[in-house]
Formats: sequence, structure tokens, C-alpha cells
Amino acid sequence: MNYFYGPVPSRRLGFSLGVDLIPKKVCSFDCLYCQLVKTTKKIITRFTYVDEVGFKKELKEIIKKNPKIDYITLSGSGEPTLHKNLDRIILAIKKITKTRFPVCVITNSSLLYRKNVRSELRQADLIIPSLDAATRKTFNRINRPHKSLSFKKIIDGLVSLRKEFKGEIWLEVMLVGGINDSLEEAEKFKKIIQKIKPNKIQLNLPVRPSETKISLPCPKRIKTIEKIITGSRKVALSFCRKQRKTSLDTKGEILKYLTRRPAGLSDLVNSLGMNSQQAVKFLKDLLKQRVIKQYIYKRKKYFVIKND
Repeated sequence: MNYFYGPVPSRRLGFSLGVDLIPKKVCSFDCLYCQLVKTTKKIITRFTYVDEVGFKKELKEIIKKNPKIDYITLSGSGEPTLHKNLDRIILAIKKITKTRFPVCVITNSSLLYRKNVRSELRQADLIIPSLDAATRKTFNRINRPHKSLSFKKIIDGLVSLRKEFKGEIWLEVMLVGGINDSLEEAEKFKKIIQKIKPNKIQLNLPVRPSETKISLPCPKRIKTIEKIITGSRKVALSFCRKQRKTSLDTKGEILKYLTRRPAGLSDLVNSLGMNSQQAVKFLKDLLKQRVIKQYIYKRKKYFVIKND
């Protein structure tokens, strides 16, 4: 198994080397907006998914190539905190890289109510937890959690994390039109966020394709919510990777990327540092071979691995 992907450019993290610890799509949620299709195994029980010997070997090989990395990010195809003994993974990364790169964990916040999970996360440098609802009703509708998870557990976990974690916490809120974008919800978000006390608040929009048809809030509503929640206008800056010479394995890199998430041409060009003409050529080859398929979502063409 390949545990790493990238480095890919991220508007938040610069060049991010992704770490995929969990099989696709094992998660504690089944979010309406998820770009990784429907959760196939909804659980809250933690297991050890990673072969540490293979993991360390793969990371050492990547570091030898001396890629441009700003963060090493645990996210991937499922909820990373479902991996048991997550601190061992983080410490292994820091030992192999000699702490040259900060470690970030992106989590849906579902298991933060557990003290042992929060304890393991202390080894990270940055945590980006998500909070997509300000009420129990909205939480159940948008995140479709495991039956044992409650909205109160999510909030309690986030508040406890802030008290115990000494690093940066950037709270991410995904706004979905008609579900969590009311002004009433925004005011409740504001009160909850005041309890959590994150270092940053990041508003996000579900612009990538998902299995469930969802809408974006109107631009005017987004600005109003930003003002209520953050107190100031925050703009996500685009981040483009410098193009590199095309390697013989570029087609393999495209497939590796699409295995984890759907992507448009611009996503692949920016993420893999490819020449756009070469990317088009490889995509045409893969379409002809029926390895991938394409479809239109919100007026943008996306490519995805063909499973049927």
C-alpha cells in the first residue's frame, strides 16, 4: 500500500505531503458533501491499519528525493483518528524527517471527546478540526454520524482539545446552502467558537462533486456569515505549484491522485506540477483505456477512477 501522496499544493498549508492511514472509505461520519463518495464502513472503533515498517520505508524513500514540503498532513481517505496509536505515527515522521517539517492532522472532530485520542494528537504541530453544525439537528443532517456520536460530544471534545493542545488549531466550517447557512445558525456558530477558541477560523464551500446533490450559499450570505463568525473578511488564496519536467510515471501519478479524490484538469496541473498539454494527453489515454471517466459538476469537468 502507498501511504503517502503528493506533495500537493494546498491553499492552507503550502506544499503538503499527504498521509493516508485509513482504508477508503472508513469513517465515523457520512457527510453530505464528501468528495470521496459514501462511507462504506461507519465505525468509531479504532484499529491499527498501518504497517509501521512499510510506512517508515516509504517515507525514507520520499525524503531522499528532497521534495519541497511545508507540512506533512494526516488526512487521506478516511478519518485519521480511527488509527490506533496515532502518536507513534507522528513521532516516526518526526524522527525520520528530523523534525524538518511540521505535522498537521485534519480531523472531523468525532473522536476528540476521548482523552486518549487528544493525548495522541499532542505530538502534532497543527490540528485542523471541522465543525459543520451549530445544532444537533443540523449535525445529524449534514454529517450523518455514527449512531453513538452526539453533537455534545463533538463540542466537548473541541473545547477539551483547546485546553490541552499547545499547538495551532484552525477550525474549519463547511457551509452548505439551505442547511447550515442561516443567520440563526451563524449566531450559534459564533457562541460555540468563542468556547473553542481556535487560532484561526476557515470557512469552506463544497465545490467538489459529491454523491448527494447540494447547493452553495449565495455570495452575499457567505460574506454575512463570515462577518458574524470571524469578525472580518477572510479570503482563501490560490496556490499554484511550479511546473516540473514530465516524468515517465506521470500517468501513474494521475491515477494515484484520482484514486483518492475526483479532480479537474486545473487540480491535476497545480497539484502535480504538470504541463497542461501533457495532462490532457494522459487523461485522453486513460479515458480511451476506460480506466477513468469524466462528468460535469457545477459547470466544471471532473475525472474519477472508473469502478464499474
